[in-house]
This record gives sequence, structure tokens and C-alpha cells, in this order.
Amino acid sequence: MMKLQEERLTFYGGLTTIGGVHIMYSCGDTGFVFDLGMARGFFNGDTRVEPDHGIGSYLLTRMAPPILGLYDPMLLGDIGEAELLQVWGKPYLPQVANLHGFVSHIHQDHMALLPSLRSSLPVWMHRDAYAVYEAIVAAGEYEGTHADIRLVEDGQIVDFGTFRIEFIEVDHDSPGVTGFIIHGPGHTIAFTADWRRHGRNAYRLDSFIERCRSVEVDVLITEGTRLRPDTLFRKPKDRLEIDVAVECRRAMEETQGLVYVNILARNVERVADLIIRTQEAGRQLVMDESTAVLWHIASAKLAVLSGHPALEAGNTVIRVLPTPLWSKGPHPIQELELPFAPITTSEIVVDKSSYAVYLTYSHTALIAELEARGSQDTGSIYVHADGNPLSPNDETLLKWLNEFGVQYRYCSTGGHAAPQEITELTAAIAPQVVIPLHSSHPTLFDSKGVRKVFPAPGESFELGELVDRK
Repeated sequence: MMKLQEERLTFYGGLTTIGGVHIMYSCGDTGFVFDLGMARGFFNGDTRVEPDHGIGSYLLTRMAPPILGLYDPMLLGDIGEAELLQVWGKPYLPQVANLHGFVSHIHQDHMALLPSLRSSLPVWMHRDAYAVYEAIVAAGEYEGTHADIRLVEDGQIVDFGTFRIEFIEVDHDSPGVTGFIIHGPGHTIAFTADWRRHGRNAYRLDSFIERCRSVEVDVLITEGTRLRPDTLFRKPKDRLEIDVAVECRRAMEETQGLVYVNILARNVERVADLIIRTQEAGRQLVMDESTAVLWHIASAKLAVLSGHPALEAGNTVIRVLPTPLWSKGPHPIQELELPFAPITTSEIVVDKSSYAVYLTYSHTALIAELEARGSQDTGSIYVHADGNPLSPNDETLLKWLNEFGVQYRYCSTGGHAAPQEITELTAAIAPQVVIPLHSSHPTLFDSKGVRKVFPAPGESFELGELVDRK
């Protein structure tokens, strides 16, 4: 009888943090690394490095997985296995000859390493996720990647030789988010990616559960973002995704002043809904150049938006405000001939009731120019709907709003499942082992009797040993 190739899971990131999941599944000489982002930690908006010289800093602070075959050799410089072994405090770090990467969706904590990858590395992602990535590159948010991007569809199965992967789209607050089932020679492993039940496509989770049950998944890896002491005893009533843009429209109808809307532009489906609700409220939606480019590129390529009325309405509803020099991003915005009419702040303040302003956090200072000019008779409203900053208690933002008397409305409905929903999903799939991560408090997870494993950073498990351990 032929001996089965050894299957192994090695865990590096996202184990006790929200985001930055770095895991390698290996079978024989083939490895599959998921995801390729970074968690918050050593770097933020003020302390940062660019990809052309930053991968070393990421590796030496354990912000990137210590798998040398992932990265552009020109960016690695002199960093090698000896330095990584010292940083991780390990005598051995698994490396494989045939390496693949995977990006579940286009949020920073899942895709930020893309610009640092080597040119021949195969990286798998859903085609809608890649459409968003192309859009954020065009918008100047990120550099492009030299990796060999390979696109997948929901339900597609790819044969990697010693194992197969079945890609399954789930629901999150970004298009194309995809989990998977690994069909190995001896075991099956399911990865949920980031997911939620209160989105527009909750049925995808039912399909994911059904498929996991049918193949009798051995190991389930699930996100646990909302596992916190205050969430364990009462299932929260989440605002439905489809209601967010309705709340924005309600604000537009309740004031003759300006309405500022702060939505993460990568949530392109929500932006599409916002365009329609703005049109219904009789206003036009003012975007900065970067956001307009992102919408224009992504909306034209996203299969999930095919036939959406916002594709046509946007050409008349959207107006573009030139990005001020003081707020230009780190990378150039792609020069495009946009189908949207330009506008100036002087035009906006003449008739504030006619406009909603899509105001990203970096452009907050525009509030001064827009509020100090024009009519002061009716107050403006700021709708904060999951754009940065993610917290409703940001001191800087609230100071700007208080200074100019702008009413603040927090209208959040994030992309993550409630703890009770994670428990229900785990019980329905009934794996041998569940590994909760992408969480600050994974040990709070109630698995309803399914054995839980909490890997340590750098810990590597042979699959038979992991599944059979009592």
C-alpha cells in the first residue's frame, strides 16, 4: 500500500489578534499559504514602511510569515533562514519547494503583502476580490503585485497534485470573499475566511455548512473577531447590510445641510446602494478622485454588480472633487477619463441641500471649508458607516465634528459573525477539531463540545496527530 504524504498545518499569525492570519498547509513538497495580509501591531499610519524596502521589517517583527519562498528576492536583501529562526525562536521553520498563496478578500489584514511577493508565485483569489484589488491599486491605495494571480469562482475545485482545494464564496463586507475546503490524502480542512450572517448573502454560509458536512470535515478553522467578554451571553441584533444605505438616505432627507458619509470604499456593493439612495433623496454624491477611480474600476469588473442600477445612475449622481495636494496618498492615482462631472467646494456650499459628501477619514479637514462657508441655518450630519476610523470614539474625528456643530450618527454593521453564530456553524459542521482565530479572545469560544485547539505562534502540527489527539 502506498504511504500517504504527510499533511501539516503551521500557524504563524492572527492567533490572538484580529487579522493577519498566516497559516501554511503543506502536503509533501507543496504548500498553500493563507492569508497574505498584516494585522495591526508595529505599524500604523504614522509608523510605516513601503513595500520596496519594508518586507524585511515585516519579517523581523513577525508581521509576515517566515516563508522565504513567498517574497521577491530583491526585497529580502540579506535576510535569510538564520535571522528568521532567531526571531521566531525555533530550531526549524517548514519550507516547501512548490509554494502557493491565497487571498480570501481585499482587506488590509488579508492582502497587504501582495506588493512584496515574487513574480512567479501562484496566488489564488476570487475574481471579484481581484477586481477590487485592481481598483485600489488604480486609486493609489496600494502598489500592484508581480505575483501570478490565478482567479477562481465559487465552487471551483483546483488540483494541486497531492491535494485538492474547493473554493467556496461566503458573505463579508467586501466582494469576492472566499473560504475553502482542502481535500488532502488523509484529511479535510475547512477555512471560513471572514464571514457574517447579517449580510445580503447569508445563504452562502448555509451552502458552506452543507458542503463541509457532506465531506465530513476533520479540522475547521474559523474567524472569531467578535469573541469578547461582553458578547457571550446575549446574541446582538445586528443592523442588516441592506439597511445601512437606507439610514444614509434618511439623514439626507432630515436636513437641508450637507450630509457626510464615511464608508470603506472597498465595500463596493454598499457604495452601489449608497448611490441609489442618494439619487432617491434628490442629491448628488461628491467623491474625491481616489474614491471615484476605485468605484469606476471595480464596478465595471465586479460580477456581483452586473446589472445593478447604480452602474448607470452613478454617471449622473456622482460628482468628483479634486483631491487636495495635502491629502494625496502614498501612490499615484491612475489617470483616467472618468464619466463623472467635476465640482468645487465653492459650488457645494452654494446649495448644501443638493449634495452628500463621501468623506474619507484622511479628508476630514474638508469639513472646515465646507461648514464655514455658505448657509449656517441648517446643521449638517455625518454618517459613520464602517469607514476608517473603525471606532465611534475617535478623538480627532469627534473634535472636528464638535468644532463645526455637525451631528454624528454611527451606522455600523460590520463583516463578522456574532459568537453564537460561530457556535452554531461549528455545531452544524461537527468537525473533529475547531481552531478559532482572527480574534483577541479565541479562548472564549463555545464550541459545544467540539475539541478546540489554540496554536502558539510558529507551532506546526502533523494532521494525523492533530485530529487523533485526545
